[in-house]
Amino acid sequence: MVLSRQSPVDLSPLPALPTTEANRLPEMVESARTAHHVWSRQRFEARVGALRRACRAMLADRARIIALVRREVGKVEADALFSEALGPLETLNHWVPMVQKALIPAQVRLNPISFPKKSGWSQLVPRGVVGIIAPWNFPVSGLYRSCFPALLMGNAILVKPSEYASESSRWFVDHLAAELPPDLARPVIGGPEIGQALVRTNIDACAFTGSVPTGRRVQVECAQRGVPCSVELGGKDFAVVLGDCALDRTIAGLTQWSLQNAGQACGAIEVAAVDQAIAEPLVSGLAIAFRGLRLGEDLAPLANERQLEVVEAQVKDALQKGAQLVCGGERSGPGLGFLPTILDHCTEDMAVVRQETFGPVLPILRVPNAYEATKLVNRSSFGLTASVWSEDVERAKKLADRLEVGVVTINNHALTGAIPELPWAGTKDSGPGIANSVHALNTFGRPKAILVDESKGPEPFWLPYDQDLVELGHRLADAQLGRILKAYRIPILLRRRAEAIKRHFGW
Repeated sequence: MVLSRQSPVDLSPLPALPTTEANRLPEMVESARTAHHVWSRQRFEARVGALRRACRAMLADRARIIALVRREVGKVEADALFSEALGPLETLNHWVPMVQKALIPAQVRLNPISFPKKSGWSQLVPRGVVGIIAPWNFPVSGLYRSCFPALLMGNAILVKPSEYASESSRWFVDHLAAELPPDLARPVIGGPEIGQALVRTNIDACAFTGSVPTGRRVQVECAQRGVPCSVELGGKDFAVVLGDCALDRTIAGLTQWSLQNAGQACGAIEVAAVDQAIAEPLVSGLAIAFRGLRLGEDLAPLANERQLEVVEAQVKDALQKGAQLVCGGERSGPGLGFLPTILDHCTEDMAVVRQETFGPVLPILRVPNAYEATKLVNRSSFGLTASVWSEDVERAKKLADRLEVGVVTINNHALTGAIPELPWAGTKDSGPGIANSVHALNTFGRPKAILVDESKGPEPFWLPYDQDLVELGHRLADAQLGRILKAYRIPILLRRRAEAIKRHFGW
């Protein structure tokens, strides 16, 4: 079978891509597991070296990925360059020290009385084969946060890209594979049914980014097999704009983060809760900024017809319920373009405020104060990220503490998605998954404990049991409570227990 696709730029047909046959997946998983055993035994420095070579090759080949991303999902050149092509080597270099530190065995301090002559440590070891199901909005950079830590840990990966961005994601995986052992990193091409089939194979972990309904099905599938999974299920990010914000910078920031990639980002600003005292100048400034942007130069089209229909339906619903159209609101261009849109005087009952939009639309809710803005954010069914815009940073930090989301940015938005050291995590319908930071490594590694006992004789609590053992337990409890008068009995009881056990076993 092949994937038939069209470019969102001009609706021209894209080259058909052969799909992966579902019945091949079990064999691919086992081949990947064999490769993982080889890869995980290599020195960490060797793994780093191979991945760095792959990333350098990607940077040298950046013109091709810019063209691919432009053709497949419509990203404009500047955005494709900065959000997709420039980041692999730098991002890898951020991951290296985090993973290296996490892989160092951690010594555990043991009580020498309770655990005499014993030493123990814990370490993080690779899980094996990680299935990665990726979205179309960031077909290359969206893979950094899963592929790099998974491979650095010593895992193999099978990457199922979105059917809308398969060629772009495959470019990334192919560059990795060129420097890695055979079968360690492989793409799995196809529609949703192939993703479902991958989850049902014998993979050892899963990282998923996508819609709420699909992500929940992935969670169920993984739970039934006892496979750990990390799921990011989208967002409905609020920008809380306070009356004391730096107005000019706030206008520029809201324009950037609501329209970058045509708003097709889980962390895009999808609602602005604005202090009514500054709503008029803010909306006026946003309208000038939005109208001045050029489709195809500054603003990408929607990546597919289905997403464009969602955007149109939400705008129509908002206007029917009383929102004021400030600018935009309609299709434009030869492809799937939609004009940058501002909807003022929006209310919570509108779909554009409640549901994920994933498009170049900014609804404005005018609020009387920060308290009401906080309630708006916390009533949302999503909880990925939010931002607070204020020149009073201490006030903004206190407000950030009250927002029920995974990430809060003050006087900017969504930057943590590109910072490997900071967790990208959500609450509620945004899912429990964690990307980036050391907190994400439990998806790609499992803890393993090792205990060494250098004792020569039996333990006092071993069989057979007798009254000396019962008294020993009570005296140990008394010692913990500070009742030391009878503690002198402990050495006597320990000696008697050792003798009793030796007699029983004839030593």
